[in-house]
Amino acid sequence: MRIDIQPIVCGLYQENAYRVSAEGRTDCVLIDPGDDLARLRCALSGRTLAAILLTHGHFDHILAAKPLADETGAPVYIHPMDMDMLNDYAINGYDPEVCRLRPPEKLDARPLGEALDVAGLSFRVLHTPGHSRGSVCLYLEGEGVLFSGDTMFRAGYGRMDLHGGSELSMRRSLRALFDLPEGVKVFSGHGGPTTVGEERARYGL
Repeated sequence: MRIDIQPIVCGLYQENAYRVSAEGRTDCVLIDPGDDLARLRCALSGRTLAAILLTHGHFDHILAAKPLADETGAPVYIHPMDMDMLNDYAINGYDPEVCRLRPPEKLDARPLGEALDVAGLSFRVLHTPGHSRGSVCLYLEGEGVLFSGDTMFRAGYGRMDLHGGSELSMRRSLRALFDLPEGVKVFSGHGGPTTVGEERARYGL
């Protein structure tokens, strides 16, 4: 199956949100809607938002989730271990000096399990703690595409000194991702795309 992936760069942190849809369908999912509500609304124009998927609970990945969920009725999903971060800006890192949008209040979310089928897309949910306790990567196995949030970047990985971070967990999570096929294309929470093979080679694995 062919899929359409549209990156939407949000806010001063240049966070990547992604609109993802199966070819030939008008419904879609939105991954990690950050601090640019106008741009996200524009990307969703003419489409039905079926779900909002969050790779983790840090503020720059979640700020537009509440208004978009309220406007569209789309459910929000996050790993249970990051659920507490959604409405607590003391631990999600919200910085009022750099954000256009207010911190979430009363943002309800459903727990992500090991898989999610929505809008004609079949995601495997890979729990990849390290950047936060509930960080996940969203894997479209049949399409060879991974949305890695802040776990894996091109030539890097997410910070481990924030709430719920762990160097040991990050090391384990990256090794698990390196076991995926080398051709898997990786769309991360910041920066440009890469592949599992490219990132594995950087570490001599």
